[in-house]
Order: sequence, then C-alpha cells, then structure tokens
Amino acid sequence: MRHQPLRLFYVRFLLGDESVKRKEGKGLKRDAIIDAAVQVFSSKGYHNTRMEEIAIAAGIGKGTIYEYFESKLQLFQALMERSLQTYYSKMETSDLQQLGFRERLCHLLEANFSFSRENKNLARIIYWDTDVIDEELKEWGLAIRKEKEEKLKAIVGEAITRGELREVDSYLTTLVIMGCLESMYVPIIFEDLDRPADELALQVVDMIMQGIGNK
Repeated sequence: MRHQPLRLFYVRFLLGDESVKRKEGKGLKRDAIIDAAVQVFSSKGYHNTRMEEIAIAAGIGKGTIYEYFESKLQLFQALMERSLQTYYSKMETSDLQQLGFRERLCHLLEANFSFSRENKNLARIIYWDTDVIDEELKEWGLAIRKEKEEKLKAIVGEAITRGELREVDSYLTTLVIMGCLESMYVPIIFEDLDRPADELALQVVDMIMQGIGNK
C-alpha cells in the first residue's frame, strides 16, 4: 500500500494523465466555438445568427456546442468575457513601471489602437448588439473599467508627484486620456483608419502633453 502513490506516478508518467489531456482538449474546442461565434455574429448580427451556423464555422456538430454552452446568449457572454480579459491583459506590462509617464502613455494608446484594429469583428458585435449584453455582464465590464480607471489615475498622480506633469486634477486628466482612447474606436473599426498604431499613439500623446494651442 505504501508504494501505491509511486506506482500511480509511473502509470501517469508512461501513459500520460488522460484527465489533463481531456481538459486541455475541451478548452481548445471551447475556444474554437467562441472563435467561430465571433466570425458569424460579426457578419450576421446576434439575432440573425443560428447555432447551426456557428457549429458549421467551428467544424463540429450542433449538439457539441450545447455540451459547452446552454444557449446562444451564454455563448455570447462567454465571448465577451474572454475578449475583455484578453484586452485588459494586453494593456498591462510589468516593464512599464520602469518608464516615464510619456512612454507609458504611448504604450497604452498603441496597444489599445492595435487591439481595436486586430479585433474589428468583435468590436462590431459590441456596437451592433448592445441589447444582448445583460445587466450582470454590463456591471462586470463597468467594474473592470473602473479598476483600470483607478490604475491610470494612480499613474497620473505619480507623474504629478515626480514633476513630469504640472499640478492638474488627476481624475479629470484620467477621463480625458480614456476619452482619447475611446474616441478612436469608430475611425479604426468602421472607417478603416489605416495609420500605424505607433504613429497614432505618438501624435495623440503629443496633443495631450503639449496641448493644441499655438504658443
């Protein structure tokens, strides 16, 4: 009996942990379903999309989708959750803490513009089908946005303390920066603004840091 754990270890080592493999496989298939949903929702809209169409796009049977998602609404919500998590993780980099305010702001804007351009299909879903996003999902998204707002406000406050920025209202400054980010969504997503993300970021940061007045 004392050797049973060791024996189990060798079995798993030689044969592989099938439960782990199954979980990994289910995760990959779940992601494939969400990827297919992005494609179909973005071309037809949420209300005009049928689960059969998503199944065809994912290369699976319709019944397989229901092993992962109970309904089209639950699939849409999972799509939204994954996308928001991907978006906000892209905005965060530990290396940024070593940079000055201007450089950190450039990175934030460039990453934001790049993400919007690379995920146009997803953004179109969000703009077209806002009525699908229920209150719970809205509250979750707003909570995450508030958390990011507080982090940006702290960065602004640090820059003021270090003398990189003059004594301004850190909250209003944060709102202005977030407004700059959000105002670029429509030109990038719907009007195919094709300027390089780094070039856009530099120009917007210059306007924020230097103003637009002719001194």
